[in-house]
Amino acid sequence: MVFQCRSISPRISLASSIACAQRAQCTTAAFRCLAIHMHEPVRQRARELANTPEFAKAQRQRKKVEALFAELKNQIGLRRLRLRRVKFVREQFFLAAAAQNIKRLVRFLSQVPSPTLAATA
Repeated sequence: MVFQCRSISPRISLASSIACAQRAQCTTAAFRCLAIHMHEPVRQRARELANTPEFAKAQRQRKKVEALFAELKNQIGLRRLRLRRVKFVREQFFLAAAAQNIKRLVRFLSQVPSPTLAATA
């Protein structure tokens, strides 16, 4: 085994593949190498989890949060912080979040209520 770029490359002797009819099309070298990432089992598990309904639900929730952060960054101007130190950064972030919540509240309150049909008895 050879470790290069976080991959495991087992060298396979071509003597084991002599019986293959298409061996000449595969390679002319004395050995074949198959590069497998050293974290391939973890990557495969992540691929399996990505196809679950729970993952889809988490992605929908994440989309909402990411949209709020994108609005903070692009529209409210929080792309670059103006102040240093954690205390001041926290304060600036809270002010920006408050401004964002006020904008959302104004949008919510300015909606025209949809007419409801009265139940006929």
